[in-house]
Amino acid sequence: FLLDATTISLCLSLFDWARYKTAKGAVKLHTLLDYDGNLPAYVNITNGRTADNKGAYDVPLHKGSVIVADRFYNDFALLNVWDSNGVFFVIRHKENLQYASIKENTLPEDRHKNILIDEVIELKTQTSRKNYPKKLRRVAVWDDKNGQTIEIITNQMSWTANTISELYKSRWQI
Repeated sequence: FLLDATTISLCLSLFDWARYKTAKGAVKLHTLLDYDGNLPAYVNITNGRTADNKGAYDVPLHKGSVIVADRFYNDFALLNVWDSNGVFFVIRHKENLQYASIKENTLPEDRHKNILIDEVIELKTQTSRKNYPKKLRRVAVWDDKNGQTIEIITNQMSWTANTISELYKSRWQI
């Protein structure tokens, strides 16, 4: 599943219940797309002020699901809920993520050259570790199209780093 949210502006004079800012109205559409058909599997409409990650707590997920999302869902309490329910996630992590490298996985000789690093990490800050006490996998990928490194975290330890990078790349469709 691909998870994302978008803010939809509304005319405040017509939709006074949708107050977003002083003179603006809005709702936020939290959408879970089925990867196979790019069709919505679930839509949650909240007020415009609801943070992306907060709207994700209400998304119904089944054990074995795979969620691909951007850094706005980098909420370790949310990720822990998903992990505890048997849901896998592939999330772009925030630039200020504080972690310690536990083990660097060897990159195969025949690997895709865009894979820069594949490692097992643990969170460093006490709050982050409290919210997500387990180890994570961090995959760094070079995005040639945009000339940047993309760093991804996941709780999936057995897939190849390329599979993880391709899953994250698939969310660019939305």
